[in-house]
Amino acid sequence: MSISVIGGGITGLVAAYLLSSQGKKINLYESAHFLGGQASTVKLGGFRIERGYHHLFKNDHSIQKLLSDLGLNKSLSWNKSSVGTFTQGKLFPFSSPSDLLKFYPLSLPNRIKLGLISIFLQNKKRWQDYENISANEWIKQYAGLEIYETVWKPLLEMKFGKFYEQVGMPWFWSKMKTRFASRDRFGNEILGYLDNSFEEMITTLRDQIEKMGGKIHLNSKVIKINQANGSVTSIIVEHLNKKNKIKTDLIISTAPSYELLKMVSFDKNYTAKLKAAQYLGASVFILLLKNKLSPYYWINVTDKEIPFLGLIEHTNLVDKKLYEDNHIVYITNYASYKDSIFKEKEEVLLNRYLLHMKKINPNFKPEWVKDYVYNAVSAAQPIMPINYSEKIPSIVSPIKNLYIGNTTQIYPEDRGTNYSVKIAGEIVSLITEKGEHNEK
Repeated sequence: MSISVIGGGITGLVAAYLLSSQGKKINLYESAHFLGGQASTVKLGGFRIERGYHHLFKNDHSIQKLLSDLGLNKSLSWNKSSVGTFTQGKLFPFSSPSDLLKFYPLSLPNRIKLGLISIFLQNKKRWQDYENISANEWIKQYAGLEIYETVWKPLLEMKFGKFYEQVGMPWFWSKMKTRFASRDRFGNEILGYLDNSFEEMITTLRDQIEKMGGKIHLNSKVIKINQANGSVTSIIVEHLNKKNKIKTDLIISTAPSYELLKMVSFDKNYTAKLKAAQYLGASVFILLLKNKLSPYYWINVTDKEIPFLGLIEHTNLVDKKLYEDNHIVYITNYASYKDSIFKEKEEVLLNRYLLHMKKINPNFKPEWVKDYVYNAVSAAQPIMPINYSEKIPSIVSPIKNLYIGNTTQIYPEDRGTNYSVKIAGEIVSLITEKGEHNEK
């Protein structure tokens, strides 16, 4: 059986690896010149660093098993995280119960209430109970307006832009559950990172696929999926401005839903499901700094005067010695791919951002920036509306031998590397079960 995998991100690579290990003939097609998608790395000052900030949680079991299978578990280090919130012109610690009690932008009763709500959601078992309400409405109803306006509304607005009122409560529940599940017995959040960057995992997957006979094609964009009698027959691949028709027995598409709809037509019902979740883009600067910017790994920025939503100081989670004592900071923003920030020149956008860095650290100077990399992604964050379990596209598509696996099918959890690995495993299990059934 000839299997074509569309997309060389984590889902595509893991699916190709698992199927190759079963002796299947695999061809993987990636439109970019690199593998790994958002987990791929770039060179910054001579160091490898992910295009988008990456870490693992303690309950990210799927990717931990994969790392163990690949012999990379020794590269995974677990470190104490730290969180800050910048609001009302000041940077507050926001990691522990004692930090919350000192968070004076909220009244004391509401500081206590916020902590109790967090504990309640941590212990809530069924996300299905929240399917018919948005995160926005639930927080207003149960947390009250002061907590909503001060803490959660600014974060929802910055994270989801104009779509912030549409996001289903299960997403919010899963974020709270994941965060608490990664805490130690002292209440500290513990996060994991591969010492040699996620490039080590990506490279190992590539090498294993090729070692087992699979072929990886970079700069190769699948532009059409052909079908006959309701089953896939071939794909059209564009490479170096040439188009080739390639016969295939089975296809796994890991492309964003809107890209998949350009390749092939589905019935109205499945098309509607592929369109149910919209995407936000991500605008990310990665800075190599001479000096430490803050005491925190993660800073949520809820001050509306600042034009970005978060600062992730990577070297406050991992040892700066890995980067010759330099400091690495991500400046991140989510916005519609039509937003003006994606049209601005990166130098202009960066200078605008740097003007606000002094608010975070009064000692900051633009001269601290030794180097930087800019990365823009059009399909970084899917937006899951209420009752999304009824709208989620199935992995098995209506077209025979066409399987779908992308971030809109990760639910109720938020998209992440662990769930990309998990969905790859689910796809392969379905293909394997079908093959065993046909053999019988």
